[in-house]
Amino acid sequence: MLMRMTCFGVLSIGLVACSANAPSATAGSTPTDTAKVKTAIESANARFLDAFKRGDKATMIANYVDDAVLMMPNEQAWHGHAEIEKGLSAFVDQMTFKNGRTITSDVMVAGDLAVETGRYAWTLRPKEGPEITDKGKYLTAWKRQSDGSWKVVRDINNSDMPFPR
Repeated sequence: MLMRMTCFGVLSIGLVACSANAPSATAGSTPTDTAKVKTAIESANARFLDAFKRGDKATMIANYVDDAVLMMPNEQAWHGHAEIEKGLSAFVDQMTFKNGRTITSDVMVAGDLAVETGRYAWTLRPKEGPEITDKGKYLTAWKRQSDGSWKVVRDINNSDMPFPR
């Protein structure tokens, strides 16, 4: 089941790291600078991919708020830190991130929420079996934290690759 999941786009790394800072938009202040939020999200995604490559599960999981929802292909939605930790840990225990990238196509910002759309392409190396190359798209909702960092609240992705037969 976990192997199937990888064929359809593993971690929408819009998958996703969230200790990036961005200006706060409060009443009476200037509007949030969307370009700065996009830059913060892109930096967060790069840190997430680096953590994945190193097998650093704790850093990957810390990118999500406590009540986040992660929706992976061919899986039930993972609700909250405990389920996300269980799912991502199992995945990282079975796969190594060989190389890849995410490309943020668009970021829409409304107050303390940002919605990122993007594309990914990467190669994963299962502990057993041949490498898996995948590409696809994702949609990630981020929420600005009280310290100015951004964390993922909702995350979904799917592959552009044909369904394996």
